[in-house]
Amino acid sequence: MTITAGELAEWLGLTANRVSALAREGVIPRNADKRFPLRAAIRAYCDHARVGATGRRADAELAAEKLRLAKENADKLAFQNARARGELIAAAEVGREWAGVLRDVRAAFLALPSRAAGKLGHLTPHDLAALDAEVRDVLMELAEHE
Repeated sequence: MTITAGELAEWLGLTANRVSALAREGVIPRNADKRFPLRAAIRAYCDHARVGATGRRADAELAAEKLRLAKENADKLAFQNARARGELIAAAEVGREWAGVLRDVRAAFLALPSRAAGKLGHLTPHDLAALDAEVRDVLMELAEHE
């Protein structure tokens, strides 16, 4: 069964001009008498549409991947700029600095009983030993919360 461009256009939901253009492009087969074999024309158009849809899906996936890459590059650049401005420092550097601060705090607390002995002459050795034990207990409790 063969049909005209207008009839095929109705079947495919296109205009007759678009059907003729697809025939000129070699997408839809056409006989020498400018008529279209219905079954072959519909199949060819469906195959063409399917290939186009696959291409659009691939294009969408590529666009999403490009967008992801652009965001990653923007994040990388923002990170480098913040670091250059001194707004960011390495975690290892922060850790070393805090470790130093905590060592100083620990040393100050451990020195507390001997400093108290120098300033409070009325404290007995037993009092100073009790104060030292309390300071060490507090430091141990804090160390257990790490």
